Amino acid sequence: MAPNNVGDVPSPPRRSSRRIKTEVKVIETKENEPAASKKPRKGKGKVTEETSNKSVDEATTTSNNTKGVAKKSSKKKSPSEKKEEERSPAKTENSAIEEPRSKRSRQTKTADDDKDDHADENTPSTEAKPKKKKAPSHQVLTEKDDIPRLWDPTKPPDGSISLKVASWNVAGLRAVIKKTPSALSDLVKKYDLDVVCLQETKLQEQHLSDPKIDIPRLDAEGYQSYFSCSSDKKGYSGTAVYVKKRFLQSAPKEAAKGKQPTIDSFFGAKLSSAKEKTLDAASTNIPVLNEISYKMGNEKHDSEGRLIILDFSTFTLVNVYVPNSGQNLARLSYRTDEWDKDFLAFMQGKQKVRGVPVLWVGDLNVAHTNLEVWNDGAKHLPKQAGVTPEERASFQAQLDAGFVDAFRRLHPTAAGHYSYWSTRAGNREPNKGLRLDYFVCDPTFFDDSSKVVARDSYMLDGVEGSDHCPVVLELEVRTAAN
Repeated sequence: MAPNNVGDVPSPPRRSSRRIKTEVKVIETKENEPAASKKPRKGKGKVTEETSNKSVDEATTTSNNTKGVAKKSSKKKSPSEKKEEERSPAKTENSAIEEPRSKRSRQTKTADDDKDDHADENTPSTEAKPKKKKAPSHQVLTEKDDIPRLWDPTKPPDGSISLKVASWNVAGLRAVIKKTPSALSDLVKKYDLDVVCLQETKLQEQHLSDPKIDIPRLDAEGYQSYFSCSSDKKGYSGTAVYVKKRFLQSAPKEAAKGKQPTIDSFFGAKLSSAKEKTLDAASTNIPVLNEISYKMGNEKHDSEGRLIILDFSTFTLVNVYVPNSGQNLARLSYRTDEWDKDFLAFMQGKQKVRGVPVLWVGDLNVAHTNLEVWNDGAKHLPKQAGVTPEERASFQAQLDAGFVDAFRRLHPTAAGHYSYWSTRAGNREPNKGLRLDYFVCDPTFFDDSSKVVARDSYMLDGVEGSDHCPVVLELEVRTAAN
């Protein structure tokens, strides 16, 4: 029978009392230690440990019932640490299991900290933003050269008047007036424009008579309006022209075949008031609008509403919206091999038949030279509509046929002057644009002896409402009879 306590351990036979007292002391000292931490004594202590093993085992069993399995430790612990272990053995076990989790948690935090290094200061630390790639150096050159005004249109020479022509791709006229109903009225008043040519109006004929849409007529501002709509696709292409009534001596003749409606034909506006504002053309040689037509005379091109031809007495003005080559350059061949060539032949024929110089204006959908492109040299440009080698060469062929890019003639080295910016890419503010809108004319417009002389050209890049801005050509028209 095992003794009830360590003090009752029987003395082994044939042992001295001195030796027994020493062994009892050893047992008393180690009574409260965990059993797993006891090491068997070697040598002389072997008999003593075997004799007293029943008492030690009993104490260990009692302790284990309370503590569970204790960790082996090669390091001796203080009595206070031992008591703490006895009071909370479960904590010691869980800490050994949780340790790897703590390490994993620290590793995850470190990874998150690395992501936060690249996050915006307003972004929570748990979210990370990818690094922004720096744009190539050739894509950040968006400077704009200052260009001087070449003449003052408010003070034309004696015997002359100024005539200001503006061209604007509105990218949907209904969208422009929905956002700013007075957009066109404000434009003509602020810049005192005589002729306004719009492209990509995206109107259908029924829109012109719909009072709910209220397409601007600018009648109160003193203009007559003309529209050409696509009959091939709805909400596509389309052109419009507004002409000051001072250039209308009477209602101009409109082409009988394929006639397009004027806005006044729907609302019954009269031109009698315009007659009072018109100068005597016979005595002053002021350019009077004699005839209006809307077709090139080629069925392949005349169904999309891309032309309005104004036959003034001293020159021919054509508002044109050249077809875009489209995504994946699907219409590139049509544009360069058919449209460009047929349109050039039409303009040459018009000049020959009428005997007066021609001028065509509008969105020509081509950035002709490196000065017309903000990121000239970018690898993707040869495959981008408007900048392909085929389109540039086709436009150059028109110039080589005896015509002039008026803006580039007046400002041959001006850089950073664009008329189109991608809205999706937010390119307008940094001036990352293209020059797609032109005035192309006969060289006689730069002959000081001519009746009509090109004096200046520029962009109204502060006018918003479209991904294009208006461009302006200022003409001096000699009115004194020769």
